[in-house]
Amino acid sequence: MDIGQMNLYLNYFKAEENVENDNEPIGIILSADKDEVLVEYATGGISNKIFVSKYQLYLPDKKLLQKQVKTILEKK
Repeated sequence: MDIGQMNLYLNYFKAEENVENDNEPIGIILSADKDEVLVEYATGGISNKIFVSKYQLYLPDKKLLQKQVKTILEKK
């Protein structure tokens, strides 16, 4: 999957699946490589909020990941 495909899915979901009072959908793309120039050009001009984070060899512990997502959602 690439950024353009993710943008397509996010736009579709926002227009066709979200109901009143839903937050905007988010997408997560996991990649083994992170090329700064590629990321810059791939995300340029995209209307959806796409955040690029640091590269990690592994996902955090499931409970830690759930806690971090909960913290982010509570800030809104």
